[in-house]
Amino acid sequence: MLNHLLTVILLLICTCAYLRAMAPSLLDKNKTGFLGIFWKCSRIGERKSPYVAVCSSVFHPSFLLFSWWPFHNSVVKMASWTSL
Repeated sequence: MLNHLLTVILLLICTCAYLRAMAPSLLDKNKTGFLGIFWKCSRIGERKSPYVAVCSSVFHPSFLLFSWWPFHNSVVKMASWTSL
């Protein structure tokens, strides 16, 4: 559960940093309030980009291996039931 939450936060940071690089006026006009969260995420992505990159590269393989594997086992079990 925590792994999924951290993945969503990392994706939010990366997406906001990319949006701010492509269209700065989109996020710069909303620095306070609820939409200010996106501006803050973009600043984190810009200033801490090496740390965000390391976290993304660490979480990506573990997310792919540990979230897909149980689904794969259930598909294999279902396939074995249908072959009977």
